[in-house]
Amino acid sequence: MEQQAATTQEKTQNQAPAPSAQQPQAQSQKPKTVLSEIKLQILLLEKAVSSKDIKAIQKVSIFVKKFRNTVKSHHLCKLYGTFFQNVAVQQGNDYDANFNEDLGLSTQVVSKLNKIIEVNVFIQCLYLIWLFQQKQTEAYEQVNIIGKQLLQQVQQNNKRYLDTLLGVIYEYLSKSHEKLGKLDQIRDVLFEGYRNACQNRDENGQAILINLILRNFIHYNQYEQSYNFLKKTEFPEHAFGNQQARFLYYTGLIHAIRGEYQEAYKNLTQASHKAPDNTAFGFKVQAIKVIALVELLLGNIPNRDTFTSPEYQKALYPYYRIVSTVIKGNLGEFQQEVARSENILRRDKLFNLIQRLPQIVIKAGLRRINLSYSRISLNDIHQKLNLPNQCNAEQVVAKAIRDGTLAAVIDHENQIVITKETNDLYGTKAPQEAYGERVNICLGLYNQAVKALQYQNPEYDYGEKQADDELTTDELLSLAELDF
Repeated sequence: MEQQAATTQEKTQNQAPAPSAQQPQAQSQKPKTVLSEIKLQILLLEKAVSSKDIKAIQKVSIFVKKFRNTVKSHHLCKLYGTFFQNVAVQQGNDYDANFNEDLGLSTQVVSKLNKIIEVNVFIQCLYLIWLFQQKQTEAYEQVNIIGKQLLQQVQQNNKRYLDTLLGVIYEYLSKSHEKLGKLDQIRDVLFEGYRNACQNRDENGQAILINLILRNFIHYNQYEQSYNFLKKTEFPEHAFGNQQARFLYYTGLIHAIRGEYQEAYKNLTQASHKAPDNTAFGFKVQAIKVIALVELLLGNIPNRDTFTSPEYQKALYPYYRIVSTVIKGNLGEFQQEVARSENILRRDKLFNLIQRLPQIVIKAGLRRINLSYSRISLNDIHQKLNLPNQCNAEQVVAKAIRDGTLAAVIDHENQIVITKETNDLYGTKAPQEAYGERVNICLGLYNQAVKALQYQNPEYDYGEKQADDELTTDELLSLAELDF
């Protein structure tokens, strides 16, 4: 028995992996600083351009926006000092005079990288994003100047590898004009860019520019123009997920303003589902606000858990108060709550939808009366709903009976409303319709996932360890020390 125990213990010791030997190797492959990460992306971009892999170029180009919160002015000074020695970089408050890290690129490597237009535009986009993050009027003006110069530079080269970076330039150029209150001045540039993207069959550029044009119209409350533009365009099916979420949100908002609440609710819920889980907090909050109002206009009650979740509770508190007054069915409390939160509603540009809710408040109050009373006078209804003095309670009740909101009969002689017994909800088609709606949402999500499937390029490695001769991160960084 002792021999068997010893042999089993030896087997387990031999089969156990050696984590201490693997962990340092895995940690050494990850760049530790922002500058080394930028250097890695530049080398990956050079490799992708030389191998003519468009998908790899798109991945690196999208990565440029991830540096918006990490890149500092001393990093940009090092980059411009290496690649653009004759161009001065603005030093912000985040500049570190003691920063002494170097890119570690030889002059021959830098001279070769300077000939690649994608690398030059990538570095200038980093500076463009950093300027926008300064949140100053002078910085926004500088973004407009540099952005227009980059547009001319990219259009003169006319290379399809620059399409993704071109979309980044358009996006930040539009944002800077919006911050300066000059969003209408960029509209012609956006239309010209959209026409060029359609001619070049640039789906990513089309998606970005469609969203920017819709945002431009919505900013000035030009919903009719945005709807006409929406009818004449076709959004690319294979656009990135964040652009699809934005397009669905703008489309849902336009349908909501036009009174097409069912279509608006469908688009807005899809937009909230496509939003990233750990980021885009402001987008998700704004989508939840519009969804809650559209649900109220449809006659439904929004989910309470959405308003009470810790991450959304503070941002959605004014809307939670409004939803609560709507459910109570008290028109006076609703008007007081709207007057209290009017500035917030106008800032969110949802005051137009709020003004359509008084009829929903009256219907909610009448439903509560229908469940609570079998016989009630019109004067009591007038007081419970807190209707204005000039409002005739008899007309309100008659309209609710005609619309099917209230199951009752009016006794005009005695001024009494006699309610009828409500039928069992499960004896109607409501559960079947709710279940069918959920099934349609699941099927739509499945169809979109199938359409988004793409085959990998067998000639390019996407980061999976499949061969022994694959270059690691350290090996790729060491290429900078060699002569090309």
